[in-house]
Amino acid sequence: MRRIIFIFVLMLAALGCREKLRVERIADPEYPSPARYESLQGTVVVMVTIGSDGRVTYAKGSGAPDILVKAAEQNVRQWVFGPFPPVCEFPIHHSIRYVYKLEGKPKVVAIEPVIKTLLPDQIEISAVPLVSDYPPLEEYKPTSKSR
Repeated sequence: MRRIIFIFVLMLAALGCREKLRVERIADPEYPSPARYESLQGTVVVMVTIGSDGRVTYAKGSGAPDILVKAAEQNVRQWVFGPFPPVCEFPIHHSIRYVYKLEGKPKVVAIEPVIKTLLPDQIEISAVPLVSDYPPLEEYKPTSKSR
């Protein structure tokens, strides 16, 4: 009987950590300029593992173009979670959605993105697409060999 009660208490503790998961600090996410130039948008789902110190120890994203996945993974690795309830089981596994949206007419000058937080589960980054009057730079390819 004691073993059943102990297991039940552990299950409640683990659920309590997830239900009361709080974000103590986040880094402002960026909308990568190359993605804005290429009109890339989408939703990245990042699976994270949170250690007992509140820091993200693992982050793996999927679901959108690679440049947005990498930006989301780099950003979430800077998050700090906590404080945690007195009874909690670590590591905590959690998923966070990063929604990257482009809105408005393309601009030549980059305007700061608008960030909307729905913590601890979602963050939305809205930006204006970018355009350039200059053709994209191609990699330098020499036309003749140097001697």
